[in-house]
Amino acid sequence: MRPSVSETSGDEARDDLVGTSTKTRLLVLLEVCLVFAAVMIFLVAFTPTRIYQWEKQHLGWSYAAMAFYVGIPIVAVVLTRQKWSEYGVSSADWRTNLDTGIKATIVRTIPTLLGWWGVGFLGLSQSSLGAGVIEACLWIVALALIIGILRRQTPKSSARGNLTMIGLFLLLPIGVGLAMSKLNLVVVSTIVWQFVLSGFGEEFVYRGYYQSRLNQAFGRPIRLFGVQFGAGLIGASLLFGLNHALNTYDAAVGLSSLAWGPALATFAAGVFFGVLREKTGTLVAPGLAHGFLDAVGEPLMKVYGIG
Repeated sequence: MRPSVSETSGDEARDDLVGTSTKTRLLVLLEVCLVFAAVMIFLVAFTPTRIYQWEKQHLGWSYAAMAFYVGIPIVAVVLTRQKWSEYGVSSADWRTNLDTGIKATIVRTIPTLLGWWGVGFLGLSQSSLGAGVIEACLWIVALALIIGILRRQTPKSSARGNLTMIGLFLLLPIGVGLAMSKLNLVVVSTIVWQFVLSGFGEEFVYRGYYQSRLNQAFGRPIRLFGVQFGAGLIGASLLFGLNHALNTYDAAVGLSSLAWGPALATFAAGVFFGVLREKTGTLVAPGLAHGFLDAVGEPLMKVYGIG
């Protein structure tokens, strides 16, 4: 059986760097930066289009934009001519990783719910730097907890119970919407968007492509609290935070500020998801941890008219 990422020793991680020249590392770094820039430029250019505006109005989200958001890194992966498993796209140990993802989902309620409540209690704006610091600290607490859980994770031979639970929770917003006569296309679309595209789609981009590609060039020479990592974990998390910092930037309409609060919180979240990627070797756990809670909570908020 092929060893998972978590089973790779520090010496092996350093050995992976043998034969990797400085030129190769710089080219990979340039590739990652160009892919990130291409995605951001496309989003800026696509946002004002009629297609984007129609999707936002009728579906709540732009599926066309996300297709390019994920598609550009997919093209980059294809051009590298490496196995998809090298980018975390694998069903290896999926039952165990699914269980890990559910546990991580429970743990991430700490920064998600407590952060939202704490920021509101203190009267801070969700986009403020103070809110970002609070949420980042809570993500660090969640990170410590999930590292402890990962150390005690045991292999799972069945996923029936976990799959049933996931299905029932994903149907919960639809059932509540029907009961309250408030079910609409946006509610259903939000479930699909958050679980499939935001959850697994974004995780493929950041933990799949960016993190893996940087690891290929720079290795994972650091071992801390049982987690083997390197430039990939830090670089992907920084890009994840920068992406959210740019959410408030739109020169076309005169918005030139950057959302540093959400960027800080998202960087910490990126480390949380990145550790799941490094420890499990696939995108199952980080994808589930990223998308499951939002796929249940956000459509319920739409049903109840919150936010």
